[in-house]
Amino acid sequence: MRAVLTRHLATGARLRLGLSGGIDSVVLLHVLAQLRPVYKLSALHVHHGLSSQADEWARFCEQTCSHLQVPLDVVRIRIARKTPEGIEAAARTARYGALMKPDADAVVTAHHADDQAETVLFQLLRGGGPRALAAMPEARQLAPDLLLVRPLLAITRAELEAYARFHGLLWVEDESNTDPRYTRNALRHDVLPAIARFIPDYRERLIGSAQRMAEAADLLDELAALDGADAGLPDTLDCKILKALPEARARNLLAYYLRVQHVPLPSPAHLTEMLRQLKEARTRLVLPLSEGRVLARVKGRIRIDAH
Repeated sequence: MRAVLTRHLATGARLRLGLSGGIDSVVLLHVLAQLRPVYKLSALHVHHGLSSQADEWARFCEQTCSHLQVPLDVVRIRIARKTPEGIEAAARTARYGALMKPDADAVVTAHHADDQAETVLFQLLRGGGPRALAAMPEARQLAPDLLLVRPLLAITRAELEAYARFHGLLWVEDESNTDPRYTRNALRHDVLPAIARFIPDYRERLIGSAQRMAEAADLLDELAALDGADAGLPDTLDCKILKALPEARARNLLAYYLRVQHVPLPSPAHLTEMLRQLKEARTRLVLPLSEGRVLARVKGRIRIDAH
């Protein structure tokens, strides 16, 4: 784990740990607390208010951090019970928004090897492409001056449990993690244990696939950058270039353009339909995107506008 931090962070970096109170983040808190001569550590707990135990979890995090002498910030947020993106996705978005407050060089989360394998399978079943199947990178930029680091991605949940037992750590259990209505819980508790009976090293295989998909996704981005070299990127995109490219490369270039504009990618079918309309349009065309933005084709060029 320390090797991961050394790869991405300078000595003296200010770390903000996302602390849920679950076993994963408690173990990471315990380990990072021992590295404070090297890194400056604080923690942040997001109180979603979605569980009847939310106040109890916040108190537990306060007590744990007090014992380890780690500064803790408890942030209370409200999540609508019914949202278009789903309550889990809305909570995750709000959580990262809270973690992106200033006064840190890196946000550190406790995602581990089981989470990574689960994410690969989840994205595969959703029909995701190479970027989705690459799952969670070890590190990525959250903002220009803020890095997200996941130092536990090579460590299994069983190893984390063994560490917690050895050090006598306490943690809380989120009842939503066993709710069968959520697809990820079904994968975690039913599907993956069944796979493990026949393929014990499924984690290593899925994580290896994620690494290869990450390489493939990077190559596709390089190809898109080459294809769009004279297309006006990153601000606009010339439709003539889209029309001149083979279908798959044009679709890849359009997806790349949306990504550099920080637009969530639509489904593969929706992306294909967007490309068709953009290539065939004879006059001004406006296509709706998420987050109150639109994709506009004006005088042969594509741009992102506010709705």
